[in-house]
Amino acid sequence: MSARGPQMETCLRETNQNQPTTNTEEHSQLLQSLLQKKAPQILTEYESTGILSVPLRKLLVKTCGIGCYPLSAEKLAVAKSIITTFPSLSVRVEGQGEGFEHYYDPVSHCGFLETKLRNLRRNLEQGQRRYRKRKVTNDCTGPEKPDTTEDGHASSTNEWATLIKRLRPSAENLSAIKSGMEKTYTCRRSWITKDSPTVAEIFNEYPRFLDMPTLVEFGKLTGGKTDLFLRRWEANIIPKLKSVAALEPRVSSLLKGIEEKTEDETCYTFLVLLTHLLPPVGASRCSLRSAITHLVDFTPLGTSIASLCNDPAAPSTTHQPQLICIGDLKCTTKQYVMVSKNDKVTIPLDDGLTCSVDKLFKLYWVCNLSYPAPLSSVFTFFEYVYDLPFSTQRKTKVLELISQLKACK
Repeated sequence: MSARGPQMETCLRETNQNQPTTNTEEHSQLLQSLLQKKAPQILTEYESTGILSVPLRKLLVKTCGIGCYPLSAEKLAVAKSIITTFPSLSVRVEGQGEGFEHYYDPVSHCGFLETKLRNLRRNLEQGQRRYRKRKVTNDCTGPEKPDTTEDGHASSTNEWATLIKRLRPSAENLSAIKSGMEKTYTCRRSWITKDSPTVAEIFNEYPRFLDMPTLVEFGKLTGGKTDLFLRRWEANIIPKLKSVAALEPRVSSLLKGIEEKTEDETCYTFLVLLTHLLPPVGASRCSLRSAITHLVDFTPLGTSIASLCNDPAAPSTTHQPQLICIGDLKCTTKQYVMVSKNDKVTIPLDDGLTCSVDKLFKLYWVCNLSYPAPLSSVFTFFEYVYDLPFSTQRKTKVLELISQLKACK
């Protein structure tokens, strides 16, 4: 196996030999010509559906054949030519990027092209390999929060913190609690951001989070984007996920009988679907069956809430906050509980599954927690639903999924 491929790379070199600037349109024409000869089914599916299934996306990357050690400019040219040839595959989030970064991002050196190259290099003989040291980054960290400082009124802040500790959550105390949470916001965010306290430590210092965990924080952290998940998940995201899944034989069977399911069953089905479309990768890899339990797990009806943190028989797949449903999805008396088992914290909820997932995600942001590693891509997709900037490096497949959703009518 040669260190460079003979297909697109040769064309790129010939095109760029006397041109200092990449001719994207010409590269696009070369790509179309190559696909017509090597993989016409890619062009056929795109013309009929406007998107590409995962198997054909992999075939597209494979067909480009840019070798094992192409230059960054060559990878960039191929990524741009793909988006020029297939415009609906372009995706920009928060107005950032140029739309091709999920195929190759020259800044982070990630994307489908880079992933394919790394897999190819594993099969090279020893004498053909080129080793380069690369900085290892932690891509499972949670959202970074603004670095804030105390406002200089430490005494007043302490007084308000003491007050909201003492006040019981009731209608007559609600106004004072809200004022206290507002007055202590800057100090609280500085402490959470700098010291990274545990969930238990945060709730011990600010116990009203147990009653209203998203009272002020999430809206202030995100510029008021508090209801986007509830607005978009059922009305916009689920119908488009259904269209995408219909084109993927490996996951379409998950939607069998979906029209007859309850709201919570439907929500759960599409959460499971997300774990298949955005599966665990790298060191966080686990089975798809267990991946969903890091988000939602189940325990028999009649299990006490207090036992969820202590009972050895209770679900314990993760030490990070998760939802536990007491009962099954068909049960009319089921209850969802946010559980941080390692911190011995339980927050009973009186909501359906969609609202419970919304509150769980907000808890991660308010408490500055890292996402569960196996669900890093799923939580990154949730950031898209909330119209938030991505906070992890697990975004290549997320961007592909977003482009598929945007292409759906």
